[in-house]
Amino acid sequence: MSKLYSPTHQSFLQNCEDILAAQSDVTINEDKLEEFAQTMQASDFVPDWKDYISAAANGGADTGYEFTRAFYEMAMVIANQGGFIYADEKGAAQKWNLDGSGAKAMVAKMAEIRDAGALPFYDITADEVEDKIAPLLKDVPFAEERLEIFKAFADPARFQAVAELLEDAYDGKQYVFYMDFAEKLADILPEGFGNDPFFKKSILTALMASGNVHHHGVSCDVADLTVAADYILPQVLNADHVGVLEFSPALTEKLEKRELFAENAAEVTVLRAAAVVACEKLAEKSGLTAQDVDSSLWLAGRGLKNARPHMMCRTLQF
Repeated sequence: MSKLYSPTHQSFLQNCEDILAAQSDVTINEDKLEEFAQTMQASDFVPDWKDYISAAANGGADTGYEFTRAFYEMAMVIANQGGFIYADEKGAAQKWNLDGSGAKAMVAKMAEIRDAGALPFYDITADEVEDKIAPLLKDVPFAEERLEIFKAFADPARFQAVAELLEDAYDGKQYVFYMDFAEKLADILPEGFGNDPFFKKSILTALMASGNVHHHGVSCDVADLTVAADYILPQVLNADHVGVLEFSPALTEKLEKRELFAENAAEVTVLRAAAVVACEKLAEKSGLTAQDVDSSLWLAGRGLKNARPHMMCRTLQF
């Protein structure tokens, strides 16, 4: 899947459909999809994700709530929301986690960084990142790459570029996030968001920042964004009680053996593409937004007991 284009919702979806059509390891069970779609319901609950960012970013500073700061801090932690899978000394796939969650582990690590007065751009400069943050990343996978991410976020020019991107997304009444917003964010901060043709983390940043600002009376339109394709959605969609995605025996065996995939492996690409296509179809059938579907599946995936293991992939993309 190439990133060498300016994505629209339709072109991005078409790419995913083409990937799915060109292989046989993953298929969509249309009957199960129709059945599952009828069980889905919209929710008025909008998570605020306030634990992901500082008290100041949540409005505790003297200046009050500023969406640019909230967005930038959210982007910083989401840029690090990947790279949880690693190979141990025996080459077996392991997961860095807190209570089973890589995301929870990174949120806790970011809180530790803030408590140390080492939040890039707000507390320290790029030149200080090595001394201040490197000791806090001991035993964290992709530590060197994460340092480069933090250095990028410490750069005032990157902050200004993100601020201008947000200004351009505001139409006078609300923020409107199109698919090309995700690409532009990745171009500004490639250390944290680049090289992923699915734009998972930049899409997720827009979605989660939108949830946060919602609780401060500001509206965001995220209807053009697809789901943020990761390793959990395909697993949930394949779970016995969902059955929307069906895996070939060969792929199932690799998943059950917890085979460690490269980030550009064909299996990884098709699993992520299939999740995007399936969620789009679920949205059409249920009348919900793709983001509502994503949220429902994310919640359904907590404590799964009737599913194959999620794919194990050594990557910072997700």
